[in-house]
Amino acid sequence: MKRALIAIGLAAAAVAILLKRPPPEPMLGRAMGCEWKLQVGERIDADSVRAEIVNELEKWEQVLSTWRQDSDLSRHNRGEPASPELARVLELAEELHTQSGGAFDHRMLGALTRAGFGPGGEGIDLSSIGKGWAVDRVAERLAARGLRRYAFSLAGEVRAGEGEWPVAIENPDPLVGGIAETLPLSGLALATSGNYRQWRRAAGGKLASHLLDPATGEPVLRPPSSVTVIGPSAARASGWATALFVIGPKGDPLAMARGMRVIRHGDAGP
Repeated sequence: MKRALIAIGLAAAAVAILLKRPPPEPMLGRAMGCEWKLQVGERIDADSVRAEIVNELEKWEQVLSTWRQDSDLSRHNRGEPASPELARVLELAEELHTQSGGAFDHRMLGALTRAGFGPGGEGIDLSSIGKGWAVDRVAERLAARGLRRYAFSLAGEVRAGEGEWPVAIENPDPLVGGIAETLPLSGLALATSGNYRQWRRAAGGKLASHLLDPATGEPVLRPPSSVTVIGPSAARASGWATALFVIGPKGDPLAMARGMRVIRHGDAGP
């Protein structure tokens, strides 16, 4: 499960401007089985913005869901041609698969189901980049409206516009809990992959989670840990976070060479 929490408020540079009136409450909603949150630093037409976000997220859930039998992806997994929207996401998935040396693999729906974490069926699962892709599309919508100062999150994928937005990363160790680190995010995206939300206990204090090793088709066994990736795109950051959890620290240079920043918490892995 990928999870990060947007800390409500702005960095010091913006506080002096906003102290004259309280910043607006965050806009909240649910999509793709998760909570979404929009925090803004300027005036907006809240009802219109909410409607646009809801419509955009619903569009991409209908394209990418493996839980909806009538989604574009579910129909594609049953042998139908990919829709133009789905084809765009599949192209990115293929690119990440190649760049990560196969550590990111979107063809593991059957293995995910056999591991006890999937909806059933065989074929492609794009959950590792689907939420990030939707976040990027919402960011495009906000930019088209002229909104510049914002932070938008869906589960653990976050995209920030102008200004510095504190983003808190959870401690993956359930015995410790709380916040492991808070980072200022500006003009970039952040995604975290970890094994501390969907898991079952394995031998030696390790956890078996929904994060699978494509080489074996089995869950990666590791103590509670997480990988956070920061980059220009939420979808790419999300895909790399998944791949780097599988590879371990030795894979970090692969992402860093493509302009990503990598942060690890908990056991780093092999």
